[in-house]
Amino acid sequence: MRIGIVTDIHDEHLILARVLAELRSAGVDAIVSLGDTSDLHGKYEAVTEVTALLKQYEVVGVWGNHDHGLCRDVPPEARKRFPPAVFEYMSTLKPRMELGGCHFTHIEPWLDTEKLEDLWCFDGRPEDPDRLEKSFAAVPHRAIFLGHFHRWLAVTDRGRTEWDGSVPLHFEPDSRYLVVVGPLFRGDFAIIDTDRWVLEPRRLTNSSVEPSA
Repeated sequence: MRIGIVTDIHDEHLILARVLAELRSAGVDAIVSLGDTSDLHGKYEAVTEVTALLKQYEVVGVWGNHDHGLCRDVPPEARKRFPPAVFEYMSTLKPRMELGGCHFTHIEPWLDTEKLEDLWCFDGRPEDPDRLEKSFAAVPHRAIFLGHFHRWLAVTDRGRTEWDGSVPLHFEPDSRYLVVVGPLFRGDFAIIDTDRWVLEPRRLTNSSVEPSA
């Protein structure tokens, strides 16, 4: 199975449109969003355009810290600001999901995505030994994919790798991986092939799609 991954869109709908078109051209079987589709600090200025694109390309996904207020317990004043289609899409986002033997979540899987204090947690790093141990203990999947941290990172249950998102990542047999995907607002996205267990990082440029650097 080939799964396209986007995360941390933060209202960049023009970049999103190009990335989704590239993923469709690449023939992926599904596209997953790891959250922060819109931007709370930007007052969700492009949430209508972003959600329309995600619906058009049948993107499934999870919510991030910036999304939660549009996904669950939406206040009346928010419903007055945006068309119903926004909330129809946002209500499909989940706290976490699994697909193709992978676990997808915005934050580390040992944190509770139903709690705002956990969603907005920036204490420590996912590669810190104590946090990494908790992540691998929280779920049984071979691969865990996160957003939230706005960088590329890969760590195994045996320790950190030297991988920085500049080349494909080949999953070693009998190893489990936690991978942070680079942010879409910077043009980053990825494809995971779960038949070959190879992750291909990509970056959108002005003229083409290239491996992320």
